[in-house]
Amino acid sequence: MALNQFYISIFLCSLCLTGFAQEKNSQIQLLQKGSKIPIQYANVCWQNITNPKQKGNTVADFQGKITIPHADGEKMILSISCVAYKSVYDTLQLTKSQIIYIEEDIFNLDQVIVTGESKPILSDNSIYRVKLIGNDKIRQSGASNLSELIMTQANINISSDLILGSQIEMMGMAGSNVKVMIDGVPIIGRLSGNIDLSQVNLANIDHVEIIEGPMSVVYGNNALAGTINLITKNNKYHDTQIQLNTNAESVGKYGGDLLLSKKVGYQTFTFNGGYEYFEGLDFESSSRSMEWKPKTQYRGNLAYQWKKNNWSFNAKLRAYYDELFNKSDITDGYKVFDTYYYTKRYDASVGITGTWAEKNHLNVLFAYGYYDRSSQDYYKNLQTLEKTWEDKESSQDVHQLMLRTIYDRTIVPKRLSIQSGVDLSLEDMGGPRLDKDAESLGDYAMFANLKYKLLANFELQPGLRYAHNTGFDAPLVYSLNSKWDINTSLIWRASAAKGFRAPDLKELYYVFVDSNHEIYGNASLEAEYSYNYNTSLNFKTTLGNHQIQASVSAYYNNLFNMISLIQEQNSTSYKYINIDKYKTRGADIEFNYNYKSILSVRGGYGITARYNEYNETVKSNQFNLTHDYFAGITIFEPKTGIRLSMDYKYSGEESYFYINSDDEIKEGSQDSYQIMNTSVGSDLWKQKLKLTLGAKNLLDVKSVKQTGASRGHSSGTESTPVSYGRSYFLRLVYNIK
Repeated sequence: MALNQFYISIFLCSLCLTGFAQEKNSQIQLLQKGSKIPIQYANVCWQNITNPKQKGNTVADFQGKITIPHADGEKMILSISCVAYKSVYDTLQLTKSQIIYIEEDIFNLDQVIVTGESKPILSDNSIYRVKLIGNDKIRQSGASNLSELIMTQANINISSDLILGSQIEMMGMAGSNVKVMIDGVPIIGRLSGNIDLSQVNLANIDHVEIIEGPMSVVYGNNALAGTINLITKNNKYHDTQIQLNTNAESVGKYGGDLLLSKKVGYQTFTFNGGYEYFEGLDFESSSRSMEWKPKTQYRGNLAYQWKKNNWSFNAKLRAYYDELFNKSDITDGYKVFDTYYYTKRYDASVGITGTWAEKNHLNVLFAYGYYDRSSQDYYKNLQTLEKTWEDKESSQDVHQLMLRTIYDRTIVPKRLSIQSGVDLSLEDMGGPRLDKDAESLGDYAMFANLKYKLLANFELQPGLRYAHNTGFDAPLVYSLNSKWDINTSLIWRASAAKGFRAPDLKELYYVFVDSNHEIYGNASLEAEYSYNYNTSLNFKTTLGNHQIQASVSAYYNNLFNMISLIQEQNSTSYKYINIDKYKTRGADIEFNYNYKSILSVRGGYGITARYNEYNETVKSNQFNLTHDYFAGITIFEPKTGIRLSMDYKYSGEESYFYINSDDEIKEGSQDSYQIMNTSVGSDLWKQKLKLTLGAKNLLDVKSVKQTGASRGHSSGTESTPVSYGRSYFLRLVYNIK
């Protein structure tokens, strides 16, 4: 019922027009249920039941009040929505003065999610454990990219490579096993198996959905550890929307974005574009080379949507360009040898979703992606000012086609349904840095999930995926998910799954040698496969003005033939190898407390145990433990609208592999470190202007000590970079609706 109300409210609001007037007015005040705090700036749409042409929309003022023209005795359909509150859809007979009480939705239980589903579903009803990072949290964090946003999340670790960018580890597993998508379309262009998360901008992102654990049945390759899906903003309510976003950071980072959206009947046209410039940073001012390289980014997005009744058609085009400038030190001959790294990424997608006869739902997504990574050397004599440019050289030129179709059929209402689909992917890679002219790799799969409610409050979902991989023998992949609503406050989830990942073309055939480093692919690599188990228990309750949520989860991952890029000690040489066995075990506990939407506190602890076994003789003697602690607090002052937020995370010591000078596989370690961010913000002029000030990395952590070889393009082998240190930011978002 709640989901139907959600769709009806969107439909009503899309039809809202101005100019409705009657002889009398009704004044309605929106108050929070229990505390009776005014709900400011809620979106309200209405429609006259007896005369449907009479309709309109408005925004509640700072006292939570709205005025609706009406005639005595008439009934109105009201649709009310506001961040952190449950959506309301109701029919009222309006009087001169009324009060409507609205329940809070502190835990995002009323939030609709789409990841892993054939159609939108309330997050609390999903059989998967889904973490949501909403638009408010994105703004409060001051994060400009995905890397900065998820750095303080549980079970997620972010590392930085000064050339390759930000890399993720989830549940103790590398980023090559994490699927990263935008609106369900995978982001292509992996470097060392990772998507550079610093290239994933958040300016046009409404919220982020994170599923921990294997999703290989639905998403195939790169989904052994988890899935991250960024959902872009969608103009649901306004005929015209303009949003200008500007930000500045004290380390020399500046950016801006423009969003334009126009609704014409059943159609919505959207444009979003922006840039970001980082002037670079070096902690040794005496040198010309910089540890954190100067970078310039440009991006643009076009989107079209047609939506009528239960059907919608979407078409999207995204473009991204990135320029990284690697400066060298001055040689004895007063010469410099610099390198520019260029990244181009384009993707286009079309999607169709629809429901018919109430029992059938179809979701079709077709996408094409292009990625190019190239470099160009630049030589300059500082005495004669003579310049010489070398030819631009492409390191990888990637084309990818993808088709995913999911059909959901309800067989027995509220009891039995089946989700089936096809997932087709073809990747083609070329470039002078492959040891072959061009290579392609295809993965063609069918999958099905059977959703069966054994009891009214207990659901099972077995799933199977059969795939044909053009380069490797793909096994049958399976999963079993379960969800038990023990009572209204307690939910238990558990899953078991098998995963599979074939090496990508770069891991197989890439060859790159220059004066700074050497990277070699390995055509003899074997495919990865894994067995994954996880479980979680979620508790939530409301006691008057107090909301409490707690969760505990545990996981076990057993990965065979793990593909890893490792570095020789005291060398610039890297190569891809298979690690025979890699195991991770972990658990975390998290607690959230909220009071009247005024105070929000979270805290938790996580432990990850890693076991490496390169072969029978080279292996860990035991599981190596990593301890993580995380905490956060948000304070909101309703009269002024000022919001204060702080997030903290302690990331414990972790282990990794490298090759020593005797060509032996050894295990190194990275020390622990702490990250703390804080911000203060306020919405001004009836939410037209959103102002956020804050500080990132208050503890000023720049790098951490390590034993063994360097993990990436760091300046030395005794430390690895974490951040560019403490910085301060200002963000302004201006909305016209």
